[in-house]
Amino acid sequence: MRRIKGFSTPLGGVDWDLPVPQRTVARKVVVYLEDRRVLTMPRVGMIAAEARGSCVASVREIRETLTRILMEPETGDELAGSLRAMRAACRRFLDVVNPDDAGWARDHIDDATFGAALGGLRAVFGIQVGIVAARYRIDLPEELAAILPASDVDDE
Repeated sequence: MRRIKGFSTPLGGVDWDLPVPQRTVARKVVVYLEDRRVLTMPRVGMIAAEARGSCVASVREIRETLTRILMEPETGDELAGSLRAMRAACRRFLDVVNPDDAGWARDHIDDATFGAALGGLRAVFGIQVGIVAARYRIDLPEELAAILPASDVDDE
């Protein structure tokens, strides 16, 4: 009842604040992701072979961090849904670019395949970060805002 901040009549209705712990967890996720260069570096296409290993390591770290956050009791169901979608995108990326976990990605994957996998990862993260930011009223830093999907409304 502490979260209820309003009530309307005659049709009824209740207005409430989002639980503070969930918003705090969502904010921590955004702060963590804003510094992940694999999500925010400007060019997806021609990534040097040496940098691919760093991208793979970063995606593994993101996946592990999301798993740890999902295990926290204050992670609500709605936030957990977005985090699971991001984690699944990490898994898909790793399956494509590093299936045998033995340096294959750096040596044998072509630029187009790597770029497409990275673009797919960023697309899912862009959608989910946008959902989290809107749901929990979090302002996104410029780096993360750059991966949000384009608006479907024409600005005139």
